[in-house]
Amino acid sequence: MKPFLTAAIVLSVLLTPQTGFSGESSTLNKNITVISGHATADGRSEVREQILDECIVALPKAEDCEAVVSSESKYLKEINGSAERNEFAKVYSAVIDINYMLYQKVLFIVTTNSVPATEPNMKVMEKNIRQTKRFESNGANGDSFAGRSRREYYFSSSEAAVSDARKQVQIWLKQQSAVICKQSPAK
Repeated sequence: MKPFLTAAIVLSVLLTPQTGFSGESSTLNKNITVISGHATADGRSEVREQILDECIVALPKAEDCEAVVSSESKYLKEINGSAERNEFAKVYSAVIDINYMLYQKVLFIVTTNSVPATEPNMKVMEKNIRQTKRFESNGANGDSFAGRSRREYYFSSSEAAVSDARKQVQIWLKQQSAVICKQSPAK
């Protein structure tokens, strides 16, 4: 019997007109109608940004990109499938970093809770952002391997490692050609 009595009291309190939850709308400041809501005037602001336009300003040519080659000495077993060929070998890797500028046109929207019935502040800004994309040679594309059942591939020359990284750069540059700015952004 107690749970029923408690529910009846809560229901009667919620439906009384003094609490503001009677289902009717109330008018606040004579210009805003609040329906089952509340406002907080805590002075906090919320900033949102929305990208309106984005493109790459310019990209380098693949042949202009220089690779950084590194090598290390590793002890490899069963080199290229030969059971008697276990020795130290020099393995190579290459890294190419591409630096480019990204143009963005951004709409900033600032809303403030402190003043009721104010419109948010909106501002369009243009900015250039420096970006870097890194390409590393993939050892799985190597020209030599070690082990029989569990093969690991390596590059046995710096030229092969650079060539693999440069292939990745060429593919990426070709994919990005669709998002290059049509005309130079005005600044």
